[in-house]
Amino acid sequence: MAGHTELNSKADFEAAVGTKGKYVLIYAYSGEVPAAAEAAAEKHASSTDAYKVDVEKHPAAKEYFKVSVTPTVVIFKDGTEIKKVEGVSESNAAEVASVLV
Repeated sequence: MAGHTELNSKADFEAAVGTKGKYVLIYAYSGEVPAAAEAAAEKHASSTDAYKVDVEKHPAAKEYFKVSVTPTVVIFKDGTEIKKVEGVSESNAAEVASVLV
């Protein structure tokens, strides 16, 4: 999987979160996904399925993933949320990457 795959419905959200055996990274955003975020998704592709969802286009995602600030990264493993980082930026991206190694 290159970069992030777009989530477009609640069924997509549930299918992504339910993935077993890999980390699942959800990048909740409004507007554009930075190139650095796409590059990070590609870097961790062997251990992580990366998804993105525009919470302005899909407001149900805000509630489903409990997003109050964008961008937010939520990481799941075997259906369980293991990490959430709100207001993701270059300065705290290492916090996200540390989970995915």
